[in-house]
Amino acid sequence: MVNESGCPGEAVEELPRSGAEANGPATGPAGPATGAEAAGVSAGADQDLATLYRYLLDVGVPLDRLRAAVERGEPQSALIEYRLLGDGDRYDVAAIAAEAGLPEAVVVEFLRALGTAVPTEGEAALSAADLRAVRLLAQVASLFGEETVLRFARVMRATTGRVAEAAVSMFGISVEDPLRERGGTRAELAEATDRALSFLPLIPELFGVLFQRHALDSVRRMAILHGQDTTYDTVTASVGFADLVASTVWSRSRTPRELADALGEFERLAQAAVSGRARLVKTIGDEVMFFAPTPGEACRTALDLVRAVAEEPRLPALRAGLAHGRVVALDGDLYGPVVNLAARLVHQAEAGQAVVDAALVAAEDTGLGFRALAPRQVAGFDEPVTPYLLAPT
Repeated sequence: MVNESGCPGEAVEELPRSGAEANGPATGPAGPATGAEAAGVSAGADQDLATLYRYLLDVGVPLDRLRAAVERGEPQSALIEYRLLGDGDRYDVAAIAAEAGLPEAVVVEFLRALGTAVPTEGEAALSAADLRAVRLLAQVASLFGEETVLRFARVMRATTGRVAEAAVSMFGISVEDPLRERGGTRAELAEATDRALSFLPLIPELFGVLFQRHALDSVRRMAILHGQDTTYDTVTASVGFADLVASTVWSRSRTPRELADALGEFERLAQAAVSGRARLVKTIGDEVMFFAPTPGEACRTALDLVRAVAEEPRLPALRAGLAHGRVVALDGDLYGPVVNLAARLVHQAEAGQAVVDAALVAAEDTGLGFRALAPRQVAGFDEPVTPYLLAPT
């Protein structure tokens, strides 16, 4: 696969043009670093693509991995796989099971919970990192039990998956799109990708610091929520939802980058509005969910967020709905009729308003004002619901 001098020039010549790259432009002049002789391909080849191949081989991507990526039509994925998974051994499920001392069925369940694609029988597609992950889950399961750990692994998959998506989006918006717009070559994009990948080791370190801080906050918050409760998965709390009004129409008039910037600002404002013992549970595009141990904290969060969004010209108006009562707290999320009612009440509010249910008014410790609105039928509830308009006094 390499020539007698030890250079991969002959190997580059053997590589085909990928299906995805075959119709791409041959950008960039044929200079010393990208010319036919330096790339080791015939003069009639796509010099841009040849330079990409040479770069990938020069940084250490194994030829067989590059060839496989080219056959899939995505040669740059060879670099990403090489940097993320390394060039070590690959395992099938049976080998992982043997190394970890676990039944294959358990390994499959662990992999699925983690969001790792399960290879077909005999397919060696799993890395040493996958083996470590399976071993770690087995170690934790020895204390907490398999079902509990599988549920925890699914939460980790969702969280880290979102972090990964955000990282890829950050690269695409900040680096890849501008590079393509100014006519950058495939090799330049590969170099930029490689530089970005060099920052990846910082993320687990940062994640560890954040986890410790959030774990401490969670222990303190849950101690307040549970109070004298005898069951750990049911608490009394005030739950709120807030969403951007008419966001579908609003989003159609924005470019993807403008939309990303605006929604990023919305999430930042939501984080800033949640103070004290309140917590942002999740963001769902144009909507956020939050909760607090007391009605006052939840109401102040809603009003602060409505006010902050009203002052942001890039965003449409916000509305919010809140409810108070017993909820199921499981895996970092909240469930139950109180949560469902809060989600329904948000649609009973006008732009710039927050409405709450009768239970929150009855438990009121806020010093805020409430005005009863007309009773109405709310989807999913048999009896009419009376919303109360929330306003500061």
